Amino acid sequence: MTPPAEPAQPDQPVQPAQYRRVHRLSPVLQVWTTLLALLAILIFNFAAPLWRWLGDESYSARQLLWPIAAVVVALVVVVGVSQLWWSKTGFRVGAEELEHKRGVLTTQVRTARYDRIQAVDIVEPLAPRLFGLAAVRIEVAGGVNAAVNIAYLPREEAEELRGEILARIATKGPSAPMAEEAAEELTSGEHASSSAGPPRKNYLVPPIPIGRSMVATVFQLSTIATVAASLVPLLTDLTLAAIVPILVGFVPLIWRTIDQSWRFNASFDGDVFKLRYGLANRRRQAVPHERIHAVQLKQPLLWRPFGWWTVSITSAGFGAEASAATGTAKLLPVGTYEEAVAVVGAVGPLSADALTDLSRADYASPRRARWVSPLDWKRQTATVRDGVALTSFGRLTRRYQMVKAPHIQELSFEQGPLERKLGLASVRFDLVPGLVKMTARDLDDADARALLEALRARRLPPIRPSESPHLRG
Repeated sequence: MTPPAEPAQPDQPVQPAQYRRVHRLSPVLQVWTTLLALLAILIFNFAAPLWRWLGDESYSARQLLWPIAAVVVALVVVVGVSQLWWSKTGFRVGAEELEHKRGVLTTQVRTARYDRIQAVDIVEPLAPRLFGLAAVRIEVAGGVNAAVNIAYLPREEAEELRGEILARIATKGPSAPMAEEAAEELTSGEHASSSAGPPRKNYLVPPIPIGRSMVATVFQLSTIATVAASLVPLLTDLTLAAIVPILVGFVPLIWRTIDQSWRFNASFDGDVFKLRYGLANRRRQAVPHERIHAVQLKQPLLWRPFGWWTVSITSAGFGAEASAATGTAKLLPVGTYEEAVAVVGAVGPLSADALTDLSRADYASPRRARWVSPLDWKRQTATVRDGVALTSFGRLTRRYQMVKAPHIQELSFEQGPLERKLGLASVRFDLVPGLVKMTARDLDDADARALLEALRARRLPPIRPSESPHLRG
């Protein structure tokens, strides 16, 4: 007799992966600049009185214990708070998404679905790098603040985590933005080492020489303005405090130029631009080609004798380049015209020669525009060609810009009192936030209206549901 079949057991629920910890030093390293500033303030305010007090030798052993105890208590508080923060922070790699949890009083859990991930970057700021640590930054479709930043992990663990995330992405099929790139990278084993760049034959931009980065930094207006402002207290009766606003405004720009061009190199596989750069903040960054909206080819005045150019982009979800955390929006920080031509050609849709050919412009500023733009009115043009809008302006700093017409969010017709008197007008292109700002400047009123009508007839992409990542708390 056949024994009765046992009843089917219900499927066992899949247990979620356990949260993994970041390095114990992570809380301190994330605020180390603040701690350093506080220490500097304390030293500046109390070092001299403390030195005089010690020099008088009018203190007892008990009195000496008070400052020592204060330092010990401060260290205990810092260590205690940091470890409490560390105990509440973790991440886990699930089947469908990556989770990142943090928060002491209020717990926040951010998730990144693998089919929404745009890039997985390794970031190595200066202080963590001294301890052999790195961060994994996951860019997610949905906006400027949609990134998930896992900081910090030992260098090897960060590479392993990046490879693990890429493996998950590769299983999501061609619908995922990075699926093909992830599969290719895993096959080639590129994720195993960030220090080793792509094969030389794949370079779109070969490593930028350090000397070029330094000279380009010296010959930019922010550096010259900073140096000139620094000389003011030496040549006048003004104090150093008078130039502090200038230093605060320009010094970060100078440092960013050096940091983001240091040993910069780029490769392109047809779908993704892969960037590697950094002095204090070493970074690998991926820029999906499909998310690039606008391109700018620029040559500052002081770079002209060297024949150097820079290529910047506006990428959906990236936003304005405000900090090192967001990465760079330059596909070529400083390079030769030949390198700029190669980069612009890779980005497309038009070549660099077509972008800079002002003789074929559809619209140009008339002669009377010299009363509004006396320096560059001859270089202010606008063109609509093959579904692409082009603008140019600038005599001291030359700028050539292009954007696919469907990527123009809105159009604005602008006409100030003087422009109205002269029969001029400008058309501003509203794009997604980014470095590239496009305006067809000081055109004849009729030309501006014709340009506006030509672009209003553009075919817009279909509206898609919001791709904001999940945010739970």
